[in-house]
Amino acid sequence: MIINLSGDPVRLYGPDVEVIGDDALDSLCTVIPADSAAAYLDLIDLGSPGDDVHGGRIVHIDLVEFHVRDLPAPRPGVRLIVLCSVALASRGRSDLLVPVGDVRTSSGESVGFQVLASPC
Repeated sequence: MIINLSGDPVRLYGPDVEVIGDDALDSLCTVIPADSAAAYLDLIDLGSPGDDVHGGRIVHIDLVEFHVRDLPAPRPGVRLIVLCSVALASRGRSDLLVPVGDVRTSSGESVGFQVLASPC
């Protein structure tokens, strides 16, 4: 079973699809609706270690502490679609999946993803 905790419906078109016609409701895609409660990150600002410069412009840097919220404990046979940031802050969880590989219309609009990946 796959549960989508990303906050948005996930449209999957397959690993070989990069561009589709201008009909985003292509019958070849699988739509996984968002569950009512999304997992997310709380960021606690720990201050700045100082700014840096790149390309002649100041780049502001902040130290933050990540706290994952509303992510259920692993359960056998259940995989969870989450935002990439949530998955990376929860390293080692083989039940987490993130959508990867943008699929776009011929006019360049992003409409979905190719596959789900486990970043464990």
